[in-house]
Amino acid sequence: MNGKFWANVGLSTVVFCLLAFAVSKISASSTGITGVLLPEITVSESAEELLHSVALVSSVVKVPKQGHMVDASFSIENKGTHDIKNVKIICTLFDAAGNEQGRTKWVVFDTVTSQNTEDFTFVDKMFISNSIVRSDCKIVDMQIAKAPKVEAHYGAASGHGNSDDAEHTAPAYGSQH
Repeated sequence: MNGKFWANVGLSTVVFCLLAFAVSKISASSTGITGVLLPEITVSESAEELLHSVALVSSVVKVPKQGHMVDASFSIENKGTHDIKNVKIICTLFDAAGNEQGRTKWVVFDTVTSQNTEDFTFVDKMFISNSIVRSDCKIVDMQIAKAPKVEAHYGAASGHGNSDDAEHTAPAYGSQH
């Protein structure tokens, strides 16, 4: 028995101990493997500041029996002084026994105006078990909607050839006709 043999024995022992430790952690977890693989849901710092004035009033996630289409509807209430946008919502999905079956994320890109409640509906194709009977949804991130930096003005095009419009037209580039 040489040094290579003992190195292999030592390495095998270390791998076995790590495997036993991982199995004990998974079985000690109350949610099983999903509790180990799915981390705790955390709310971003920017959303924490706004959550006192913005709330997810209602959420419904339905998984029809066929087609892997998921219907989700959310109602967001904004009691704050700022309009908000890019609201990220994470829903934890549960089966009839109350076991967690996964999570889904939706992003509301529309702006929820100040002092208003707005409803949003999504229909997405997702591979989610049709045994889902309940969901627990929460807002995890959002941003304050700022005024656009560029403002577009729509109006009639100015006429060419009038001496009155000459001072309002933009300078021409290129060759003169």
